[in-house]
Amino acid sequence: MLRAFLTPRWLGVHALTVAAVLVLARIGWWQWDKGGSDGRAWQHYGYALQWWLFAGFAVFLWVKLVLDELDPGRVEQRNAEDPTLPVVVQPSAPPPAEDDDDELAAYNRHLAWLAENGRP
Repeated sequence: MLRAFLTPRWLGVHALTVAAVLVLARIGWWQWDKGGSDGRAWQHYGYALQWWLFAGFAVFLWVKLVLDELDPGRVEQRNAEDPTLPVVVQPSAPPPAEDDDDELAAYNRHLAWLAENGRP
């Protein structure tokens, strides 16, 4: 189980998370120290807390990624059809207009073919 988190992809996620937390915490600490140096202390303290919240959010996302990897059913349950959500109906493409311009008619036929085959 631990081995799954030692792949290059996960090592990158771990390194990015640690780097983000360290940088954001350091910026927050700097902002906190700056708070006592001028008359706008409350503003600096607020920014310091904001940076620390960003660091906490990075940890939250990392924990969520790890939990989703450990239990893939968590993701599938969220993606299951929920009867409370509205049903989205994709409109069908109108038939191509008959045109005197052969190039435009060919283009419209191509667009209709794309719409029928589920391509954007």
